[in-house]
Amino acid sequence: MGRFKSFFIKVYTDIKNPSHKELDFIQMRLPVSNISEDFENKLKEKIEGSLINAEIREATRDDIDHLIELHDRAWHSTPMPYRPLTKEKIITMLDDENNIFLIAKIDGEDKGFALIYFTSNNLVGVIAGLGIVPELQRKGLGTILGMASWNLFKKKGVKELRCKVYRDNKASYNFIRGLGFEEYDENFVTWKLL
Repeated sequence: MGRFKSFFIKVYTDIKNPSHKELDFIQMRLPVSNISEDFENKLKEKIEGSLINAEIREATRDDIDHLIELHDRAWHSTPMPYRPLTKEKIITMLDDENNIFLIAKIDGEDKGFALIYFTSNNLVGVIAGLGIVPELQRKGLGTILGMASWNLFKKKGVKELRCKVYRDNKASYNFIRGLGFEEYDENFVTWKLL
């Protein structure tokens, strides 16, 4: 865990370094107490009414190549600066029990992923990455992965959800805001970024 944590602290420090101004993220959070049963049910109804029928699974080492491909396809279609995802990074993340990679499969093909993790005290659940292949962006797959993540967060009893959104990625920002997340300025240094 120490090597993994130090890697992401370095990534966070790199982001805060002025030479990395292009990596301008907005920190967002959603207290679990703000998630009403009515809102949750509306999201479930939206998913059930969707034409997209996705199977969600937790990734294993067998999925490493799929995760790299999904990450590359998703990130190259956004304004967010590209950061490659290597096999070594994925193995490190998969070996950390506080991390979960979810993969969405549609019609037998992997089409999206979410990387979530829990703080050491399980009070905060973090969506560290969410990627959808270009042809399915803004079609509901992000909501499906978000609800799958939410179900895991509920099981752990988290009190708050957090994420970062790249400032120039308006589609992602609007999606996250639509789920009830709000901006905040407090530093949260345990970000585990892709």
